[in-house]
Amino acid sequence: MGLFEQESITVSRIKKEKGTRSFEGKFLVKGITVRMGQGGPYLSFVLMDRTGTISASFFGGKIDGRDVARDGLSGELLKEGIYRVKLRTQEGRPNVVVEALETADGRVQDYAIEPRLSYPRVENLREAFHRLAEENIRTPSGKKLYDLFWENYGEAFMKAPGGVRKHHGEEGGLALHTYMVLRIGLFLGNLYGLDQEVIFLAGLLHDLGKIYEIGEGEFTREGDLLGHTVLSLLHTEKLCNLAGYGGKKRANLLHSVASHHGQEDFGAPVSPKTLEAFVVHTADMADSKIYQFFKAISEIGEGEESSGYFKDLSRRVYLLDDE
Repeated sequence: MGLFEQESITVSRIKKEKGTRSFEGKFLVKGITVRMGQGGPYLSFVLMDRTGTISASFFGGKIDGRDVARDGLSGELLKEGIYRVKLRTQEGRPNVVVEALETADGRVQDYAIEPRLSYPRVENLREAFHRLAEENIRTPSGKKLYDLFWENYGEAFMKAPGGVRKHHGEEGGLALHTYMVLRIGLFLGNLYGLDQEVIFLAGLLHDLGKIYEIGEGEFTREGDLLGHTVLSLLHTEKLCNLAGYGGKKRANLLHSVASHHGQEDFGAPVSPKTLEAFVVHTADMADSKIYQFFKAISEIGEGEESSGYFKDLSRRVYLLDDE
């Protein structure tokens, strides 16, 4: 018999075990990062199966039969995927130490947790945008700007991801995120009696630059040099010029796009100085964080009520539902 010879175990069983013991199991390995500890670098990642997730550390050992010393650890040694894993629990500690991994056959979807709560999906998304436009655009130039947006950007907009890592990174993520920002922003604008046309157009265009910022899962040269906020502002100004969208509405629209990240530390050239701009920023921030909460919740297994430490939110996330 080889290195892996014990009975396979699940994440839920590992969590129920007490003391220091050794186990083997087949898991999805994801979220791999290199961290520094007192003794040097180590790999940190998550082990996942249908029953839940558990945080794991690898300080050295075997990867696909090859001995790996701690001082030779790097992020290139391990890729996300299905592995047969040899590990041990530690007395009084919530995570496990991995001693060996071997690439294994399997489908990622068979090891993903069945979600107990899912981020919304919208059917006929393009029609949903049109309905909101009919309800909230009042000026002829605003309607022309909206039509020009679909003529010039519509196809790419509907397919583009909404981010590289933090939120809405899937194909079509940009359109879905934009729609949710509109729903949140227009609700707040209606509640406080604000200019709904400006909120609608700014919400629609605030991330338009991501079409050009993000390439094949990474930033383009243009995106890396300028960032999506500047790119969104340039393309919004182009649409304003083509549509003849002028006056105070134009100024408010451009300002709302420029300030949608809220402050300079988060990549905004300026902070929001109008209520419409602040509402667009608030809606954008709310949806991006809510998406990340859903992402953390997707890692909570049956019988559990919290995720592990979720670094994108800098916290553990709880799902206190009635089961």
